[in-house]
Amino acid sequence: MLQDIQAVLAKNGIPTFSVYQVQITGIHKAHKSLRNKTSDFIPKSKLEILCPDNAGDEIVKIIQDTARTGEKGDGIVYVYKINKLVKIRNGNTDEKALS
Repeated sequence: MLQDIQAVLAKNGIPTFSVYQVQITGIHKAHKSLRNKTSDFIPKSKLEILCPDNAGDEIVKIIQDTARTGEKGDGIVYVYKINKLVKIRNGNTDEKALS
């Protein structure tokens, strides 16, 4: 699913984002990836995308449309504001630092 999301985001002008491999527990005990396993941790990918405020809703929709299977474990999207962003290389701040 991650490669599908990456391709659709790139096609829509978002070629760069961070991906973290994480593990979650406690909320999806019936998740199919836990069958025949002794651990209750579920491996997941966490994406982190920095974007201008006006692009957030579009990015959320892209991820929803691409990742939705209708099964438990499709994921959660959360959006929050960044108070300050500074690009170290050139000192650009906020939205200018995104390019």
